Amino acid sequence: MFRSSLRSSVSLGRSKPFTSSGRQLTSPVTKSFQQHRFAASYKRFNQGSSASTQFTLSQLLRSRATLYIGLGTVGFCLYNLENAPVTNRLRLLWIPFWLEAKIGDYSYRQIMSEYGNQILPTSDPLYRRVSNVMNKLLESAISNTPDQSQREHLKSLPWTIHIIQVDPNKVPPNAFILPNGKIFIFSSILGICGNDDGLATVLSHELSHQLARHTSEQLSKQPFYLALSAIMYMATGVDWLSSVFINGVLKMPASREMEVEADHIGCTLMARSCFNIHESVKFWQRMSDWEAQAEVRSRGGGVAAASLQEFFSTHPGTPRRIANIEKWMPELENIRESSGCYEHQFGLFMDKTRNYFK
Repeated sequence: MFRSSLRSSVSLGRSKPFTSSGRQLTSPVTKSFQQHRFAASYKRFNQGSSASTQFTLSQLLRSRATLYIGLGTVGFCLYNLENAPVTNRLRLLWIPFWLEAKIGDYSYRQIMSEYGNQILPTSDPLYRRVSNVMNKLLESAISNTPDQSQREHLKSLPWTIHIIQVDPNKVPPNAFILPNGKIFIFSSILGICGNDDGLATVLSHELSHQLARHTSEQLSKQPFYLALSAIMYMATGVDWLSSVFINGVLKMPASREMEVEADHIGCTLMARSCFNIHESVKFWQRMSDWEAQAEVRSRGGGVAAASLQEFFSTHPGTPRRIANIEKWMPELENIRESSGCYEHQFGLFMDKTRNYFK
């Protein structure tokens, strides 16, 4: 939108004797011990007797404290499991709405410090165009949200539009919505949108991330990623291995799945809001053309390079997104038809739309 091996050697032993000349003598026992150190261990004095303690990962995993922590974690996860929209996959979600908004406030301050002087005024014609599209999407999204607490939360957010004026040759097209209701659109994406239906494709997708609470889902899993990374490092002593595993096997596939969910929810939202859902395919075709041109300008590459790039990406490939939307099209057409989107009723729909941007 958008880390040395643990098996070190430590020896704390009896002091070695010194000769009258000050040279230190090494006893055969001490010398033999130094030559055969291979595990993490230490010796200490305890009222004249020595005790040896060795710490290993297996001991940690078998400890009673670890068992209690593990059982508590499992119970916590089971309590906070729920089904994701559209795909109905089980997911962990424990971040409350108020914390979502606080995280959004923090991100908002960072973005404003970087782009605050590039934001177009609300008197700009682009602002009115974006707000008209966004009002329809918000009205449809909130009215069709089944969860009462989420519906009230969405209504209470201070929805605000920020259009960032950038050089399209330097800044790639982008748009995103923060969990606190702040909407950011880079001017470089408006040319690819082409029309209001293309703009609705972008905004409905970004709004769907918030409707599906994907930000909270990602944050909910961060403590477990950190714990898994620490355990893998303790077991292997290799920092990059845990990073590759967690990102390539866990984080990136999950992110791509969320993107597909947002595409599906967004297209459904477009259909209910009486936008032309066929324009969504045309938007992604234009985005695909832009990506191809950008690839040529940067370093070149073919189909194999694109497939490899998708594997290491947080987003599915654009051709895959187009294929998905075309597969959903019969369902989307039925939704649009059942929403009463006829030409003579469209004006009435607009009149009843609430203005979320005061």
